[in-house]
Amino acid sequence: MKTFDANPAGALSFLQQQAAHIEPQVYRMEYPQYKYHQLVPLDSSAPDWSQTVMFRSMDARGRLKKLGPNSTDVPTVDIGVSQGFHGVDTYALGYTFTLEELNFALLNNLSLDSERAMAVRDVVEADLNRIYLLGDQDAGEGLYASASVPTDSAAGTIDSLVAAIPTNGAQPIITLFGNEYAKVYQTQTNTVHQPTVFALPTSTHQLLMRTLLSTDNASNVTVLQFLQMNFPNMEFIDDINLETAGAGGTKRMITYKRDMRVVKGHDVMPLMFLAPATADNINFKVPALVRTGGTEWRIPKAASYLDGI
Repeated sequence: MKTFDANPAGALSFLQQQAAHIEPQVYRMEYPQYKYHQLVPLDSSAPDWSQTVMFRSMDARGRLKKLGPNSTDVPTVDIGVSQGFHGVDTYALGYTFTLEELNFALLNNLSLDSERAMAVRDVVEADLNRIYLLGDQDAGEGLYASASVPTDSAAGTIDSLVAAIPTNGAQPIITLFGNEYAKVYQTQTNTVHQPTVFALPTSTHQLLMRTLLSTDNASNVTVLQFLQMNFPNMEFIDDINLETAGAGGTKRMITYKRDMRVVKGHDVMPLMFLAPATADNINFKVPALVRTGGTEWRIPKAASYLDGI
């Protein structure tokens, strides 16, 4: 009869070796369906185990004054400095193997599959996407869900404006986007912050992308291309999370300046798999940690929400 040593120490050693093989596969995976990397400027400058992130803002005040030939009254500037703190939280997830699974793989010279580690990475990416874009009870506000960002309701939906193109033309659509642009650039920031992104619900973005500007003259220009020509410095990005991000679960559009001085995500410590461990010699766990401060709006007036589009 063949016997096998089921020593938990041997099983743990085997899991450690396998984890070293699994983890590089997990880190190489990419998740294009999650848009937070594209939409939120991420700041990873803080050390991994920082408890808080401190920031300072300065404002210079003063004005030139004409100086007479014999005058010694030289005006000076005043510097106003304020500082704030933003907390950082630790989130954990992991995967397990049982003693039976590890010894079976060891006995039959099998490699452990990477599905569980990949599932951890998948869940982490989905949750980080939610935290950075929609906010979280612990991490705070998100890109789409800040009480500090000015919010308005649309007079009509973009779907209705597109449907009325044969009658009213494209001007009402240009006006809607132009008003949101001007609100951020001129009204709210006095031309200091020029927006760079229109983020739209996916269904709205696709409607603009597939609708021709005019069918009467066999135009090959879509409404989206027409908007891009009129706003050449703006990016039009779609995200499915905006389908229900507005008040009452309505569609929301966000117009904002994508700049770390305006809004940033505190990506303090990316996903880190720790060494395998066991508490009962039966179940062996591989913990994973990620540390984030979520999204922080520094200049919320450099953005605008439009609901009910």
